[in-house]
Amino acid sequence: MKNSTSTSNFWLATALIIASLIFRIVSNQLAFFNFTPVIAVALFAGAKFKDNKWAFLIPIITLFISDAVLAYLNNFSLLHETILFTYGSLMLIIALGKVLQKDKLNVPKIAGLSILSSALFFILTNFGVWAFGNMYTHDIDGLIKCYVLAIPFNKVSWMGDMVFSLALFGAYEWMQAPSTNITKAFVSHKNDQQ
Repeated sequence: MKNSTSTSNFWLATALIIASLIFRIVSNQLAFFNFTPVIAVALFAGAKFKDNKWAFLIPIITLFISDAVLAYLNNFSLLHETILFTYGSLMLIIALGKVLQKDKLNVPKIAGLSILSSALFFILTNFGVWAFGNMYTHDIDGLIKCYVLAIPFNKVSWMGDMVFSLALFGAYEWMQAPSTNITKAFVSHKNDQQ
């Protein structure tokens, strides 16, 4: 019974991740930029996949597929100069999600880790833009300017990170609860009949 529950939890978590990244493509095409589930998916995967292989592979592969679709639809390069910073920060956020692995639905902890994840992503990816791009001078003034000019873009993304984190964790717990309660009731009823 425990193995079947673990398998269904695995597929439930995978389905939620894929649905979230499909939302990323749709929202981009509707010009609702930066309100995406990318950070939330990384945090959620770290928390819900006990096997590290799947915790890293599923969100990274689904993100790469959504990146490829967006690159094709928007006619931009898939392999850009900051890709290592983007995917590297997501791997760190997946590792950070491991802190939530034993929790059911701890809203303050999820909210705090969502904010920390957003900050981590902001710091690392914008550092990559400064270090490898040609938009800013490669000195301390250029680095500061890079971060300051990125702030307006991140207001919406930080809000999206929080909304999607709470939505993913909440949906997972909500979708798990009925089957668990039904199974317990069935087992209890069966034991009463014997």
